[in-house]
Parts: sequence; C-alpha cells; structure tokens
Amino acid sequence: MTNDIAASRAALIPKGYLRAAVNLANIALVQLDPNTGAFEGVSPQLAREFSERLSCRVEFVAYPSAASILDRVDQDEWDIAFLAADPAREDRLLFSPAYALIEGTLLVQEGTPYHTLQDVDAEGVEICVTRNAAYDLYLSRRLVHAKIFHSSTPGEALEMLAEGKHHAAAGVRQALERFASARKGFRVLVEPFLIIKQTIAVSCSHPTAGLLVREFVEEALQHGFSENVVRDAQRNGVALRN
Repeated sequence: MTNDIAASRAALIPKGYLRAAVNLANIALVQLDPNTGAFEGVSPQLAREFSERLSCRVEFVAYPSAASILDRVDQDEWDIAFLAADPAREDRLLFSPAYALIEGTLLVQEGTPYHTLQDVDAEGVEICVTRNAAYDLYLSRRLVHAKIFHSSTPGEALEMLAEGKHHAAAGVRQALERFASARKGFRVLVEPFLIIKQTIAVSCSHPTAGLLVREFVEEALQHGFSENVVRDAQRNGVALRN
C-alpha cells in the first residue's frame, strides 16, 4: 500500500472500520430485516463490498431520513453516507458518481385530476414533502404555484396526506406504491418529476477519502456490479447505472 493510499484510507476510516450511514426511509435501497436486524438492499451490499476492499469491517449507522444524516455530517458519526446528489448539498458533501437511479413522484387521492407535476403545481394545491430530501430540494426550486408543507420523515408526509390535510405527497416511487397498495383511495402518478441520482458521499472535510469512494464506484460502473448488488436492485426495482 502506497503512502498516498494509506493516508486516504486513514482519512476515510479513522476508527479502523467503516461506518456507513443509511437512510431507512429510502426503502428502494435499504431494508432492515425485522427478524434478524440485518441491513439488506443495494446500499448495504455496496457498503459491505467497499469494506472488503478496505480490508475492514462495516458498521451501519441508521437514520430515519436523509435530513438526519445531513444534520450529523460534522458530528463524527459516519464515514460514508448513501445519499442523493444535489447542488444544495455540495457545500458539505463530496459525491461519488451515481451508482443507481430512482424516481421521485407524487401520491394523490383517487379521483383527483392530477397526472403530472404540472397539474399539481397550481394555486391552492398543497404538497407534503420530507424536509431536505432530494425531492424537497428539487421541488423547492421548481414549484411556482403549489405550496410545500414539510414533514420530518417520509412516513409522516404520507400520514399528513392520508388525514386529508393536503392534496399530494412527494416521495420515492417504491415507498409511495407500498403505501398505495396498503391504503385504499390513493394512487401514484405514473410520470416521475425527478430522476434521483444515488451516490456514496463523504464530508467535504475529507477530500482524500472521497477519492477512494469515487474510485470504488467508478470501477463498479466500468466492470459491472456484483451478482448480489444486481439481485438486490432487481428485487427492489432499482435501476443501476452502467
């Protein structure tokens, strides 16, 4: 191991093992087995493979939302974080190339006239959105007429809609479809308003660590993802980059 690589590794894993922050609300990429407590899905599998590359163990640090991960970026709780890239986050995070793409869309009540984001972006329309999620950052820049009402977690946003307080809820397609299948009277818009680029992020305070993360993702994109990652992606309807 060269001195440069050793220094980058030390910057990335100062504790000697990899602490990977995962967002439990993003069920497309992260699932927690209720029986075993094991983390499953594309993001945990990538974290395991990255830790093998670093010759260390991985410890998962679970958060209820992307915002809660961002709130702890300077608290030395995690080394890498599985988050969507967004310009509003670039002052605090360095992003790898995107390893997967997921869709941001809207949940509405059956019988409403909404079919696209343009339909929803109208005077008097209220949209429930999880604060500082990738789709919140996008909608905050994009919407002209509709009003955003923030929640702390995606689940809270869905309940706000279910209680009849607002007209739509934004979220990741997989989570919205799960909710709609369990609760009558709701549907998910077919057309996404955002393709969310999922990345592995590190703090801007550790630029050399970011180089190792970038190299890991670039090699996966160039040579192909492992069978385990591909299997998890297919099972959860996630589009891997290639």
